[in-house]
Amino acid sequence: MTYSILAYDALLGQAGVAVASGSIAVGSRVPWGRHGVGVVATQAYTNPALGALVLSYLLRSSTAEEALRHALSHDPSPAHRQVAVIDYRGDIAVHDGDWCPNWHGYVVNRREPIVCIANLVKGPAVCRNAVRAYVEARGSLAERLLAALAAGHRAGGDRRGDRSAALLVVGQTEYSPHYDRIVDLRVDYDPVDPVSTLERLYRLYSEG
Repeated sequence: MTYSILAYDALLGQAGVAVASGSIAVGSRVPWGRHGVGVVATQAYTNPALGALVLSYLLRSSTAEEALRHALSHDPSPAHRQVAVIDYRGDIAVHDGDWCPNWHGYVVNRREPIVCIANLVKGPAVCRNAVRAYVEARGSLAERLLAALAAGHRAGGDRRGDRSAALLVVGQTEYSPHYDRIVDLRVDYDPVDPVSTLERLYRLYSEG
């Protein structure tokens, strides 16, 4: 019931997740990240524990694939889950459970690297357009993720209509290693256009 875009920028040393959903408060459970480790999106019939589990395995120097596999071994019903991971090596791992609501699937671009995962969306154009928009966009990692999210929204987004959105970017801050949030913004409920609202919040945040 959600679509998420994850990306890693090695030059900036930042990784991030942008997400939109027909459910409310999507930012409270789907996007996860830790500077120097990686980012995760856990969605569909969401098991939020998978985000923390994947990051904990990545901290043990597991690969993205290994971390995702180990995390899913703790899940009682992985067929209901959809999870994507990008680590700070730029490696990507995806799990797309067979029982996720249609349309479900993902698009990966390993050169950037970026991945878009989606379920209960209008169709594969949501992921294709999001990835293309990220690749073509200019600006910061946050700005490129927002461009990708907006492209997914324009392609139809959640079949129920998008109602919440969030943007998380982690990286080096003046408070590191204790605080790594470059951007952490959420629109918990907007029945009209949460993606545009998130873009406005980001502009205000950047000006502040």
